[in-house]
Amino acid sequence: MDVLERSAGQVPEWVVAEMPPGYQTRLAEIQRLWADLGEMDRIGRLLWQIGDQLTQAVRAVFLALKYDVDSAASGTPCVVVKLDDWRRLLIHVAESDGTIQRKSEDVAQLFGLLHRTAGDQDRVVLVTNGDRSRPPKDRAEAITPEALAFVQRMGVNVLRTVDLFKLWRLSHEDGNRARTYVDRLHMQDGGAFQIPS
Repeated sequence: MDVLERSAGQVPEWVVAEMPPGYQTRLAEIQRLWADLGEMDRIGRLLWQIGDQLTQAVRAVFLALKYDVDSAASGTPCVVVKLDDWRRLLIHVAESDGTIQRKSEDVAQLFGLLHRTAGDQDRVVLVTNGDRSRPPKDRAEAITPEALAFVQRMGVNVLRTVDLFKLWRLSHEDGNRARTYVDRLHMQDGGAFQIPS
């Protein structure tokens, strides 16, 4: 009996009870590993997706870091990460995988997010996944210098998905250090934010 057949519902549930000792333990371990692999694959989408799947991957990273994650209630699309009772990250995931220009729609949405949703203790973050078809080390900048200077003046931080992926990997080695970087992301008053390798 193939695990995939069982998960696809082709094998009746009662068959498990008929199997020899140890089968259920092995099956439970395989299911746990399969779930872990699925979660890792979902976060791996940070490196190559755009749109809703990328937004879900961003959410998954902050959930893995044990933050409360929600969506903005104001109708402005963003991922809201509650750091504590007062501080939040309002994350806008870039809709394009091209280079963000100063007059792009993503920059306009950042302004709307600052105007309609952000409070005094909030930090707006633009997450970019430019040049996503290339390996992370070969990617060009996802935002032009002019656009970066403009969003920096607005107090918006820019975080590449590659750096968010590094943050998630770091959380497997040192969860407290990873959360320290999240605090630094909130404290930085605009500009590019990077996670050291």
